[in-house]
Amino acid sequence: MKNFFLKIIIKQGKKTIQTWESVKDFLGYIVLIVKSFRSLKYLSFRSLYTTILDQTKFTGIDAIRLIVWAAVLLGATVIIQATQNFPKFGIDAFVGNLMILIIARELGPLLTAIIVISRSGSAMASEIATQTENKEIRALELMGIDTKLYIVFPRIVASIVSIFTLIILFDIVAFIGGYAVSLISVYIPFGQFVTSLMEAFSFEDLAITVLKSVIYGILIPLICSYYGFKPASSFQIPIFVSKAVVRTLLYIFIINALISVLFYM
Repeated sequence: MKNFFLKIIIKQGKKTIQTWESVKDFLGYIVLIVKSFRSLKYLSFRSLYTTILDQTKFTGIDAIRLIVWAAVLLGATVIIQATQNFPKFGIDAFVGNLMILIIARELGPLLTAIIVISRSGSAMASEIATQTENKEIRALELMGIDTKLYIVFPRIVASIVSIFTLIILFDIVAFIGGYAVSLISVYIPFGQFVTSLMEAFSFEDLAITVLKSVIYGILIPLICSYYGFKPASSFQIPIFVSKAVVRTLLYIFIINALISVLFYM
């Protein structure tokens, strides 16, 4: 029995040490990126601008179709469920509060982040991992280019802009598109619907949307690029890409819960 508990303690101790080492390594990675901003004046603005545009197109513009479909379906589902499962009397005024509560505050930003991680985060990690394996990163370093700044910084800027725009688009499409689809099963006067949305929406909701956009826009490329630099062989590329997606999703869920607790409770 003593040996059994001793093995458990040793195993947990090793996991704790490994976790702490991983945290220290990631924090060191962040410090390197912060220090690399001193090299910003030596980089060509055109090269950074081009990378930002390309990443914004892939992360933002190319994801619009998926965002629109997800938003319409979610908005319609929320309205239909509300009208079918809540009392009919006064539902016209209540549905706006429900849409703001479920979509604008929680599911809109969260689902947008999940879509960005699934599309752009995984692509970002695999792209950097492939460049590392092909010695392209090493070649840039030999040319005197700060790769942490050159690769990570434009992706952070592009992610912040893209995620904020996609969240706003998601909310608008979910409200209007969801209302249009829901007319198939239930009729709510459009004027009453818009009024209830405007009354339920507050400046705090907008501020939190901006905050989530910035945090998600920083975390997603930061974590995905961190794991992208990790593979030492082509065999490890899918392993670290998978880790990048899973860890980023986990941290986004945690951050989303913390923000909700801090601002709405």
